[in-house]
Amino acid sequence: MRDEPLLTLRRLRRLALDEARLTLADCVAEETRAAAAIRAIDEDIRRETECASSLEPDDAMVEAFAVWLRRVRAEQQGAEVALRDAEGRTHEARAVLTIARSAVEAVETELTRRDEAKLKESQRIEQRSLDEIGARPSR
Repeated sequence: MRDEPLLTLRRLRRLALDEARLTLADCVAEETRAAAAIRAIDEDIRRETECASSLEPDDAMVEAFAVWLRRVRAEQQGAEVALRDAEGRTHEARAVLTIARSAVEAVETELTRRDEAKLKESQRIEQRSLDEIGARPSR
């Protein structure tokens, strides 16, 4: 009966470990999406700048490009903030995962230690029985 609390604790810690893995996967996916958004914006800016500089721009085109560029720069800054936030959440999720792994390992180490102690006790009892049998006078 004494085994049950540790086994239950191991199950709970494994569930927490699984949850930490899922959370990390979600965070990495979010970080990847944020980085892709920044790359897409950078590519749009490069492409539009190249296009605007290759044409004979008139004042209306230059003004339209300037308005577009201000709007896109604001989006770019928002995307960079989103990426930093996602990176922070990923970092935290990695730390939680490390802690969860350590927690599972601690319980498993204790279970192993306890099992080894039971085995040694069982071997001592068996040896004592053998010693008693060997110490009895022969008939």
